[in-house]
Amino acid sequence: MNIRLRIPVLAVAAVAAASVAVVSLLRLLLSGAVDALDDLDPGVVGTLFGVIAEQTVGLAGGLAVVAVVVVAMASASRGAPRTAWPQRVAAVLSGVLVALTSPGGIIPLAGYLFAFSVLAGIVAATVLLVLRRPLAGIVVAGLLGAVVAVAVLGFDAPALFASVSGGFVAAVPAMLVSLAHIGAATAIVLWTMLDAGASRNGFAAWVRRHRVAITVTAALCAAPYVIARASWLTPWPLFAPNAEVLDADPSMRLLGLVLGLGMLTGGVLTLGLVRPWGERFPRWMAGLGGRRVPVGLAVVPASLVAVLFTFGGIDFLVMAATGPKVVAGVLEMALMLPFWLWGPLLALATWGYAMHRRGERSQTPHPAEAVAAG
Repeated sequence: MNIRLRIPVLAVAAVAAASVAVVSLLRLLLSGAVDALDDLDPGVVGTLFGVIAEQTVGLAGGLAVVAVVVVAMASASRGAPRTAWPQRVAAVLSGVLVALTSPGGIIPLAGYLFAFSVLAGIVAATVLLVLRRPLAGIVVAGLLGAVVAVAVLGFDAPALFASVSGGFVAAVPAMLVSLAHIGAATAIVLWTMLDAGASRNGFAAWVRRHRVAITVTAALCAAPYVIARASWLTPWPLFAPNAEVLDADPSMRLLGLVLGLGMLTGGVLTLGLVRPWGERFPRWMAGLGGRRVPVGLAVVPASLVAVLFTFGGIDFLVMAATGPKVVAGVLEMALMLPFWLWGPLLALATWGYAMHRRGERSQTPHPAEAVAAG
């Protein structure tokens, strides 16, 4: 990995992991003293083995990540081009411990936040379109305005936004603690993935060779939820209370549609890892069109989401397995919300994208070489 990338990634891993260790220690020693920490939902380890076990494992995992970072920094200072595989295995295992002790219920919170961010992104994209292609942009802006009017007048959008905003404020402590866990795990796994390189043989070569199929499969994981939410526009809603409840509360129907839009956007962005617009910004984007997409702009968020989906998906399955209807609950979560599959596939797709872009850069001639060749 380039030294300019290695140091920042390791620094993020160290800071986030140290935060995880401190919070875990506080929850162990001062149980009941800090309300914001006591109200956190248990994660996978907490659900299976209890809160004390979860905090103990979280403390150990956080310290382990910090230790891995210290060793990696020392290796970098000696000019080592790549770390040994035992160190990379230790890094992944420590990241897994940190991720498994993340507070439960983080995917719903992240889903709400991302879904409403998508709405803001649509507005920003429309502005860029208007600036680059005014006629098409005005048409899209008009359609967007009509959709907003329908949401306000027919689905009581103001009430929905007010209730969701209040929920975000109450969930800030949980989101910050979860961000430390997921951030530490993501940074250490990202460092391990990029530091491993891309050999011509072995698993890395297989991932790069099949990255299109892996990416498409990952994107299709969004389909069940998107189809279910789209059915809320019909008299036969799936994955919902019932049509009468939705009719009585239009804002609930709007919320489901917004969440479905967020999931659909996640699937489309996943496909960007193998599409041309994942390497160059589309031409219609004013100020950005035609420019190369920075590798980090795609790899870092995708890696974060991959870790979140993987361990959040495991959390969903564990919660379903400890519920009253084990078989039905696990099947529903596994099929309707297949984050347990989407996360690992997205991680592989992101790795394949990173190797593809790295190979692309290695084939680009140096300016001096290009002049000589010309």
